[in-house]
Amino acid sequence: MGITVGDIEIEALGDGLIRLPLAFFPGLDPEAHPDVLDEDGTVHVPTGAYLIRGNGRTILVDTGLGPREFAFPQGMTPAKGDPTPPMGTGGDLAAALDKAGCPVGEIDTVFLTHLHNDHTGWIAPEGELTFPGAQVVFGQLDWEALIEPAGTGEWGRVGMETARGAGLTEAISGGDVPIAPGIVARHAPGHTPGHYVLDITADDERLLVLGDVLHTPAQLTDTRVSFLSDLDPDLALRTRQRFLAEAEETGAIIAPAHFPDMGFLRL
Repeated sequence: MGITVGDIEIEALGDGLIRLPLAFFPGLDPEAHPDVLDEDGTVHVPTGAYLIRGNGRTILVDTGLGPREFAFPQGMTPAKGDPTPPMGTGGDLAAALDKAGCPVGEIDTVFLTHLHNDHTGWIAPEGELTFPGAQVVFGQLDWEALIEPAGTGEWGRVGMETARGAGLTEAISGGDVPIAPGIVARHAPGHTPGHYVLDITADDERLLVLGDVLHTPAQLTDTRVSFLSDLDPDLALRTRQRFLAEAEETGAIIAPAHFPDMGFLRL
């Protein structure tokens, strides 16, 4: 699925799927939002990336789970099914890039909205760089909050430290950071301290790649719905309300990372 903003092309690329128990969405009433739950009793959220091409640049926003699968942790209510399906499965991004006609060597920048594992999975699986010619850009505060405390064998830390060891990382900080012509990273904390949104503007058109500012369409209208992994739920809500109000006022298209089909929508 793709869209254009002026002469900039943005395409959603799927990598996999995570099945999240309802407990991951405090305040979510499935009776009020009956479309949220799948038949297996979990909320299905896609993982993947957004490919941006224009003005001589090729930028990949986030990288999905990577080529891995993981089960529901012990003690967590799993999805219904016989056999029980995995909690998370990734690995489709390479094929999606091929289908989009984008060799990995053409990607000059990988922009990570934040450093959770379902966004960094393809940086360097098993310590092997997937995008050896790309600069990996991310919020500095996330390194301190998420990478440094992680175990040395944890896949997100392995990937990011591999990229840093190759001299490919660029940590950003502050409010608005230019990334490319027409593309600005805007600090959007709450889900993580160093979370950023990409603001793409061209020819009076605008698109906001929101990362994990939103996790379910229910949050578009229901302020009671939060997300278990928001490190600062109150700040996450304020950030969510700020960007939703801005998108509605300006007519900007939004692209949340985990909405069904990773689609683009206008409020």
